[in-house]
Amino acid sequence: MAIKWRKHCERVRQQASENMNHPVQLVAVDVDGTLLDGSHQLRANVKVSLNQLASSDVKIVLATARGPQALGLIVRQLSFSPLLICFSGGWIGELDSRSLRPTNVLLDKRLTPSAARVILTAALAHKIEPNIYTPTEWRVRTLTAEIRAESAIVESSPLVTSTLLGENEKPSKIMLITGNEEQTKLLTIMANLIKPLSNATFSKPEYLEIIPMGVNKAKALAHVAQTLGIQLSQVAAVGDGLNDLEMLKEVGLGIAMGNASETVKSAAKWVTGTNDEEGVAQAVQRLVSERLVEIVRAAD
Repeated sequence: MAIKWRKHCERVRQQASENMNHPVQLVAVDVDGTLLDGSHQLRANVKVSLNQLASSDVKIVLATARGPQALGLIVRQLSFSPLLICFSGGWIGELDSRSLRPTNVLLDKRLTPSAARVILTAALAHKIEPNIYTPTEWRVRTLTAEIRAESAIVESSPLVTSTLLGENEKPSKIMLITGNEEQTKLLTIMANLIKPLSNATFSKPEYLEIIPMGVNKAKALAHVAQTLGIQLSQVAAVGDGLNDLEMLKEVGLGIAMGNASETVKSAAKWVTGTNDEEGVAQAVQRLVSERLVEIVRAAD
């Protein structure tokens, strides 16, 4: 039995070693705090590095807590059409290059109507204004200072309405944003309260993202990789937030941003520069220098 176990362990180690030598065929990049700098802008060097990867047949996936409606201005700046993992793994698709409307949807998981109603009621009872998301809409009851700030970040405005949920409607995500330390403590209480109904994850300390049970970026990325015929060992992922943890652990090469917490950094194999140091571009340069990807240069 001991000999069989040793042989099994040797095979696992050999397979893991071989997998690490596989070239990277897909790179997944978080958006806020990773792709975008501290001013929420896409820097030229980061854009160029991703365009080079895409032109070299490396698949690029943007993996974000945002909905697809909040990615149009980013996608428009790229010379290729990336696959999108939105709502922290609940939605997979693309944006139409002309209309920037969601298209080619591979996955669309939603909260149940009953769970959404319970979460909505609990949020309002705690005096936290909920944000309701579908792939095409963002709805709020009122524009709080925190919602206005989020609107400026994503360069998109929510629909202000007294009807946040239609009858039997299934939202993609409910987001709760707080503005002070006392309210932020409430988010942790809320996250624990709704655990039986949903997956509650923090994209930032004051941002609670409430998505369907079992949803995360890692599972969505595995779905994308399988669809494309790519092994997870051939995937690199770059992120900075707690909602990136599973993704960084599951892929062949997890890369944490320099501005990530120690928890996130400890889950990654590499740590790159901060988002204000163009850490994504630095990570791409290292992928090239270590011959994990090969950039195809345009002919003169």
